[in-house]
Amino acid sequence: MLLKRQIEDLEKGLKTSMLLRLLTALSLISLILVVLYLQSAWLFTILICFVCILALYEWIANNFKNKLFGFFLIFNFGFWSIFFILGWELYFDKVLIWNYYLLYGIIILNTALFDTFAYIIGSNFGKTYIVKKISPNKTLEGLVGGLFSSIILGSLIGLSLVPKNYWIIVIFILGSLSAFLGDLLISFFKRQTGVKDTGTILPGHGGILDRIDSHLLATPLLIIILLLLLYIV
Repeated sequence: MLLKRQIEDLEKGLKTSMLLRLLTALSLISLILVVLYLQSAWLFTILICFVCILALYEWIANNFKNKLFGFFLIFNFGFWSIFFILGWELYFDKVLIWNYYLLYGIIILNTALFDTFAYIIGSNFGKTYIVKKISPNKTLEGLVGGLFSSIILGSLIGLSLVPKNYWIIVIFILGSLSAFLGDLLISFFKRQTGVKDTGTILPGHGGILDRIDSHLLATPLLIIILLLLLYIV
């Protein structure tokens, strides 16, 4: 009887956690969509700076080692995000007819889809652990599932928005692999200090660093690749 009650409490707790996670995710997505829709460079800059400041605060508050590295990692994400939007308004908008806010949204979407599918596939089918000592939830099956989502997204964009330019699939795969490494990197620092989440500001998700860990490497990489392609072309 006691065991049955414990199982029921556990299932109830998991359902509550998933509901909080879903509601938080929907709130974050709504905020991002509003900012991108308004297409205000200053509003976008304020949001990115706010996120980076909170992320840096969590890095320090959790006593993560290599604070200089943490500052560089977070600053690099913020710099390239802001440079992409402000720089495009000053110059690149004259070069390409694409909406740069849409491009940034696609970059973020690729990482978000990778995270989501890697989590779903890994949770349900994951058996082959990649780096169990650093992150026990990272599995090869989850990684493949996440990469598959990037391939699908890249294919859709290659067929519609950028006709016959299937190189976008390779770029998205590179972005997803860097997202995996970014997630793994923050997991390594959390493992060093023995913390599960970097904060509690996001119900069901933890802290800001828990939410943007995959974006820290993926976003700058994809932005740099895109800008290089524009320069070459």
